[in-house]
Amino acid sequence: MKKRRPRYQQGSIKRVARANGYAWEVRFSETVNGKRHQRCQTFDGDRYPTEASVKTAIELTVSQINAGTAGERADATFGTITAIYRKDHLPGLEHSTQEMNSYLLRRYIEAEFGKTSLRDMRPLIVDTWIKGLKLAPSTKASIRSVMSVCFNLAALHEFTPPMAKNPMSLIKLKGVSKRRKKIPEIPVEGFRKLIKALPEPLNVMVVVDGCLGLRISELLALKWEDIDFERRLIAIQRKFTRGKLGKTKSDASEAGLPLAEALLAVLMAWRPKTNGSGWLFPSSITGGLRSPSTLLQKGLQPIAQSLGLGHITWHTLRHACRSWLGSAGATLGAQKDLLRPADISTTMNIYGHALTAEMREAHERMVSNLLATG
Repeated sequence: MKKRRPRYQQGSIKRVARANGYAWEVRFSETVNGKRHQRCQTFDGDRYPTEASVKTAIELTVSQINAGTAGERADATFGTITAIYRKDHLPGLEHSTQEMNSYLLRRYIEAEFGKTSLRDMRPLIVDTWIKGLKLAPSTKASIRSVMSVCFNLAALHEFTPPMAKNPMSLIKLKGVSKRRKKIPEIPVEGFRKLIKALPEPLNVMVVVDGCLGLRISELLALKWEDIDFERRLIAIQRKFTRGKLGKTKSDASEAGLPLAEALLAVLMAWRPKTNGSGWLFPSSITGGLRSPSTLLQKGLQPIAQSLGLGHITWHTLRHACRSWLGSAGATLGAQKDLLRPADISTTMNIYGHALTAEMREAHERMVSNLLATG
């Protein structure tokens, strides 16, 4: 007896008249507990003006129904999988990551492969496309990462064989961990001139950022309750990115840092000027958190350039802190504890190489040198 090959249905779409316009009726069959049932869905014509828009709306539903008639659903498009990604995976990410990944999906991935059948998503095609994009290596790596999760979801939902190799594992990108632009160095004397030229509270923010090597997202989210004045410690517990408060970048980021005497004195002198706010650097207008881009573009950068320090960013201060710690004799381990990357190789590969000394002592020496007035 000849075995019948399973058929993939697309559903029957029919335009029907209504009193105030028209609608679309989509009819398809579904197997439930071994029995075949006829189903019908109606789509309003105002919201779905074309048959193509209706097909897009029902694509995920029809593909899932086809799961009952075949082990694989490779006739589904990659857009079906990105729809699952948006529904099941994206909401669990941090707000800033959600925004970035949504943009990558819309601008690049779905624009190129949204209507491509899964069976046509060949690794070589994807590899050639990614490498041909005129984007930074780190952005290409982010696109690869999003697509890799999508292929895992395709396997999880049995659109593809669950045990098959993720095709994105075959795509290798060069230069992902390398910096495209050299970060300008800030000499100690240049830093001193900078904090003297900056108005409050920007000068205090730069002092804290330069002395502790914080990410700007961590600096803006600091609260007075994070500081233990008696033990001279500050806890880094949260970050502020894209208008949202969230957890720090990694477990290593949530660390207590020493506060040198000179830095503690700066903070104690600044506290009365915050008018009882819980935040270290509240906005003078809203009392809430400040915009990092505004502080940078309208405050820090123009003054830094007028002093001949070049194109300074908030990350430049974090990078400079690493250099100053090295000059103060901090060991590589001490630098890792103070800068708090996820692993020590990050400190070596990105923030440079080290000299020698111990953590608090090196911090004290560095801050004393930076804030020296003589």
